Amino acid sequence: MFGAGLFGTPEKAAEMVVAPPQGVTAEYGKYVATFAECRGCHGPDATGVEESPAGPATPNPRTLVGTLTLEQFAEMMHTGVKPDGVAFPETMPWQIASKLTDDDLAALYAYLTTNP
Repeated sequence: MFGAGLFGTPEKAAEMVVAPPQGVTAEYGKYVATFAECRGCHGPDATGVEESPAGPATPNPRTLVGTLTLEQFAEMMHTGVKPDGVAFPETMPWQIASKLTDDDLAALYAYLTTNP
């Protein structure tokens, strides 16, 4: 083939992500966090970042989620309102999470309540 290899080997644009078995596990929850775009703002291990697309700092969701029951977490993600009655900021796209299944939310909860 004419020109094959002429420009070197192309770099991978992104690593392929293989889905773990679907279930209420922290491993599957990490996968959910990846495709629900949580990690885009909250960081690759969901511990918060100093600067994100949502603004100058995005909090560590594990701090709040670790104080909640699964039921409180699911309610919060369905309504966009934290248990203390404070709504998520407009930059938090909770509407995406509100469309997750109960099992997906439970897996996300399992992931966020484990050590990174």
